[in-house]
Amino acid sequence: FNLTQICAMLLSLFVSSSFLVYCTIGYSYDCSDTNSICKNTNIDCLSNQDCFVSCSNDRICQNSLISCPINGNCNIECRGYKSCDNLIVNATASISGNVNILCQDASQECQSLTIYGSVYDTNTNTNNQQNDLTLKCNGDLASCSKTNIKCPANGDCLIQCQAEESCKNSTITGPPNGDLIVQCTGRLSCIKSKIRAENSDELDLSGCSRSDSCLDLTIHCPPFTNLSNPNCFIQGNDNLGSYSGQGVNIYAINGWQDVDITYSGSYGLRHQGKMHCGVEYDTQCPFDSASWSCDDPDAYCNEVVSPETPTPTDAPAVSSTAVNTDYTEPVDIDTDTNTVDTDDYISNYNTTKYIKFNPADAKDNYENTSLGMILISIGLLGMAALCVLCGAIRKYCDKAHRKLSNMGIKSPFKSPFKSPYRG
Repeated sequence: FNLTQICAMLLSLFVSSSFLVYCTIGYSYDCSDTNSICKNTNIDCLSNQDCFVSCSNDRICQNSLISCPINGNCNIECRGYKSCDNLIVNATASISGNVNILCQDASQECQSLTIYGSVYDTNTNTNNQQNDLTLKCNGDLASCSKTNIKCPANGDCLIQCQAEESCKNSTITGPPNGDLIVQCTGRLSCIKSKIRAENSDELDLSGCSRSDSCLDLTIHCPPFTNLSNPNCFIQGNDNLGSYSGQGVNIYAINGWQDVDITYSGSYGLRHQGKMHCGVEYDTQCPFDSASWSCDDPDAYCNEVVSPETPTPTDAPAVSSTAVNTDYTEPVDIDTDTNTVDTDDYISNYNTTKYIKFNPADAKDNYENTSLGMILISIGLLGMAALCVLCGAIRKYCDKAHRKLSNMGIKSPFKSPFKSPYRG
């Protein structure tokens, strides 16, 4: 190889490496511009790449639908007033990849949000990888109120309701093959919400200690593994109780045998509610005024242990082969009702394509990065520097060769370039 070829090869390698790093790290799509087309539209992530959508302005992604990748993480941040209001996140076709949604820095960022998790179970995932879902609601007020969340069929589901009214009046359906974790740590954070975990491996409901945080809850518990191993864990104090007389309604096939409650309250006037037990939840009893049990010591729900723990007929289920029967495949979304519609997929919106980004710290801190562009700029500067260097070497070799030739001396500095001065 002559010097020109070596320089060209080094330059090509450097620039290719820059583009490789850029493509590996990727970049985020920014919907913060008020002139963007992220509102009232379909946002279709690329099938096999991580996807990041940043909705960082008021109402900027309102009434839109985001279709997550088939293979890749789906990361969404909503940081403006009603920035993701009435947004639908459709991850039903996801085979591998997590869904991470962050709602903070404003009010009502993700109000009326609807999430459909992956319908695939482990039998269709060759890498046996879970499809976890994380939703963090930490805005000023009502970050994720009135949300409808259907967790993935295979994976854990973490819902963090950290701000005031953050998950108020919401419905959360847990994963059939995974744990549902709901943290109600904000004031009024989970009031009047429904938690459906009857098909989940485990339910962990924590917090419920801030003012009015878990009043009038409806909780569907998974059945125990055995009498000494319940799978429904509930934590709270007097703010786990009644707001309007309805109280806490617990649905558990085996009654109190399915439930493990860590309680630090006083069993005051707010300690009201009902236990619903039996295979069809057809037996119920009011709470005892001074304990988490039925008011009648001989009540069926105090002692019931079902010989089997079949799934109630009104509960969602997952088939043994692939698809959660809460949905059908392919899954389409009806934007008028925020429900699955198998007949008519949305066709009256524009479609915007998004590409991959760096998923590091995606759950808590979605950072926009320009590292790729910087590396490409360095590559171009490197190209210019190598060209200057090659020119200087050529000029020096030609000059030395010419001087020695004029003196009748055979030049040891023969230029590697073709030159009119070469003898």
